[in-house]
Amino acid sequence: MSEPLQPLGEDAMVALEELLAASGLARAELLELVEFGALEPLVSGDHWLFLSSCILQARRAARLRDDFGLNPAGMALALAYLERIDELERRLQELECQILR
Repeated sequence: MSEPLQPLGEDAMVALEELLAASGLARAELLELVEFGALEPLVSGDHWLFLSSCILQARRAARLRDDFGLNPAGMALALAYLERIDELERRLQELECQILR
């Protein structure tokens, strides 16, 4: 029986294999996403480590692939735009809160 998954902290690190298992991406897809700058590993010797926040990005990439048939270049572009939209929505919400004060 496997152990239950523990929540990861914001600064927790995951290995390449863990990220692959958690995301459903193929190794080649993940490596291309790294090439395109959509995911940023921290290199530790021969091993790549990723911030745990990369799990959400990688899962989002897999959904883009599955839902829209995107290749890694398309996934990277869509991820960049979605990240920008998320950032703008956060800023808008902050400004709306300031206006209401």
